[in-house]
Amino acid sequence: PPRRPPPPPPSGASPVLKERAQGVPPVLFVGNHQLYGFSDLPLVVEEILAQRGALVRALAHPVAFSSSRTTAGANATATGGGGGGGGGLVDFETFGAVPVSGKALFKLLSRGEHTLLYPGGVREAFKSTKRGESYQLFWPDASESADFARVAARFNATIVPVAAVGAEEGFEMLLDADELLALPFLGGRVKEGAARAPVGRPGERFVSPVSLPKLPGRYYFLFGAPIATGGVDARDKAACAALYSQVQRELEEALQYLLSKRDADPYQEVLPRVAVEASWNWGRQVPTFRP
Repeated sequence: PPRRPPPPPPSGASPVLKERAQGVPPVLFVGNHQLYGFSDLPLVVEEILAQRGALVRALAHPVAFSSSRTTAGANATATGGGGGGGGGLVDFETFGAVPVSGKALFKLLSRGEHTLLYPGGVREAFKSTKRGESYQLFWPDASESADFARVAARFNATIVPVAAVGAEEGFEMLLDADELLALPFLGGRVKEGAARAPVGRPGERFVSPVSLPKLPGRYYFLFGAPIATGGVDARDKAACAALYSQVQRELEEALQYLLSKRDADPYQEVLPRVAVEASWNWGRQVPTFRP
């Protein structure tokens, strides 16, 4: 059914998200990819639209927009998921997404558009939970690539870290990317298929782990404190690298905070949560923690 018009922002709400016509700098939301990444973008974009009435333009992996993405994702998981692009499960264009690139980020922020970026890309979405990589960030080193910080500073964008936890417990990983590539015969086929996939970042490896779905748990999101970029000179490489590292550090801290809060949540598992919400005739959700 069609969604109701978004409600006006609550009284006293942060003025960070406002219409472009009001002259407020754009907001660059910077998040972490959970395993496979297909749920990250639409959930964040839809919730911001529902709660604040602001459309956020997300940058998604080019495979999400490729007519051949099914072929390119021939090595997809048993769940059908694909990192950073969704493997066809989600029509990201419905959410206003565009293929990720430095040029696209520049254009969006130059037009004052609120934007969502996942710097960890495919490497972060295709992490190995078998090797203890859950909820780790896999960003390029700040000394090598601080591009989003430089572009944000160029347009005086406000950066908001967005931490997400919960998706990775919904899968039982059978083979991670390295194990898949090491398989006789099949590994070579997977490597060939990955080489044909559209590239979001030079040198990336589009090889999806193989997993089976499990009963999903609860998802947790935390929007961090806004980080102003007005005092950062976009031409100063050291200052932009420091800003990049600050955003990364705050996002890592937010992830650890969510994981600790989740451990104390009595409604973390689906059955207790469903039982309580059913007793309320599905009229409201069970409570969550307050930051």
